[in-house]
Amino acid sequence: MLLTHLNCCKACFRVIIRIISCFVLVGIQFDRVYADSTIPDPRLGIVESYQSPRHATKWDIGWDRIVFEWYKIQPFGSDSWLPVRPHGLASNGLNVMRKDKGIFEHSFVQEQWIDQALDDNREIVALLIGTPDWATDGLPHRGVPNGLYLPVNDPNNHWAQFVRGVFNEYGDVIKNWVIWNEPDISSDHPGAQFDGSVEDYYRLVKVAYLVSQEVNSDIVIHLAGLTYWHDVVYGREPYLQRLLEVLVQDPQASLYDHYFDVVTVHIYFNTESVYQIINLQFDILAKFGLDKKIWLNETNAAPMNDLLYPWTDPLLPITLQQQASFVIQSNALAFASGAERVAVYKFFDHIEPLPGLESYGLIRNDGSYRPVARAYQTLVNSISGFQEVNHFVYDTHHIVTFFGLSRRTTIAWTRTDQDVLISLEDFHDVNYQYFIDKLGDKVVINSGDDLQFILPGQDCDTNITICSVGGLPLILVEYQMCDINSLVYQHDCNLLLSSDKKLVP
Repeated sequence: MLLTHLNCCKACFRVIIRIISCFVLVGIQFDRVYADSTIPDPRLGIVESYQSPRHATKWDIGWDRIVFEWYKIQPFGSDSWLPVRPHGLASNGLNVMRKDKGIFEHSFVQEQWIDQALDDNREIVALLIGTPDWATDGLPHRGVPNGLYLPVNDPNNHWAQFVRGVFNEYGDVIKNWVIWNEPDISSDHPGAQFDGSVEDYYRLVKVAYLVSQEVNSDIVIHLAGLTYWHDVVYGREPYLQRLLEVLVQDPQASLYDHYFDVVTVHIYFNTESVYQIINLQFDILAKFGLDKKIWLNETNAAPMNDLLYPWTDPLLPITLQQQASFVIQSNALAFASGAERVAVYKFFDHIEPLPGLESYGLIRNDGSYRPVARAYQTLVNSISGFQEVNHFVYDTHHIVTFFGLSRRTTIAWTRTDQDVLISLEDFHDVNYQYFIDKLGDKVVINSGDDLQFILPGQDCDTNITICSVGGLPLILVEYQMCDINSLVYQHDCNLLLSSDKKLVP
């Protein structure tokens, strides 16, 4: 049984309190060992990593989400078709294709972002959004497409024709497609992105699925990312439940696997809500007898105290260090709850944040790294290639353990503002030899020591029981088959120790 004690003196084990990541090796003799990590692990992603290609190539990013904006691809009408220019990528000159005029000019290298992702073994996930003004009677970008309820082969079903076009052009390279974004935000909210009803959104998904089956049956259709909290604030049933209530009224839905493959969620700022919201989505699916995958496509907690880009009126008072902790915790809890993939939003602030507003980038606009960048790299190096996840939640702390073929990674952190003393001897049956701290330096631990650690409590700004972001995570990595006396020769066993490199290239 794990030993826990509350209200421990912060002066105890002071050096351990400052550790954010520790790599621990086991001294079992083997001639040659291959790490079980798949690099990059396709489950670990960052949104819009293509916006900083120099950095993206260095990072082990498993997948990236790219937005295909319909109104930019077909701005002039149904006969126009411009090359896809992912959000945030600059273009030199005009990119024009007008079938009626015979004009077709590519000044932007159309496939460069695809080629680089393929070269880096980074999977692309595309999001379709944004009604052109000519294709709707509603507001541009947000309005319900005209002809949406016409048959999918009708040329006046503009949404069907657009989806068919992008699937024909990119369906062999891009497998996963997200249909729109955050339709659960009400039309009267400044962040609204779709003005249609739940029935209208269901039709968007159904049309996209039917077209995908015509073009390439391997295409995977994802529901739009849902915010959850907009339903809570407005006192509504969760959007997924309302959507499935519409779906079950369609007598043909079961014949087409209910027209979607993956449920998508977006979760920010609150660590505890990651596990709760994902499990709620699984519960709703089970209520309707559906077995679908869930992806967490956006997660992060924008900091307020970045001296370069301070946020003067934050939603929550998150610090730079808390942002780093949040990214580790949210990934751990997402996988513990059964999510198939997770992506942090976002990689790079390609536009300098406006003074006093939020900034989410792991990399600042000037190219410098926030602490969260090192934390993300620590996470990737620690859990890539995992095959099983165990989660233990206590009143005071979380423990999430990732099991791979040759290593076990344990991530632990507090849930409250109280320190927690944990003893590892009861659930780790090996002798520890090394720790690696957050700077990449070795910390020698004598074999046979009775290892106890303080998990530091989080600094909560109010008198609440559970903090929005947990305390500084402790990451312990055990290699079950490494020869600690020959690490310099076993690059496949642990490259970081072999080369004395830092956690971030």
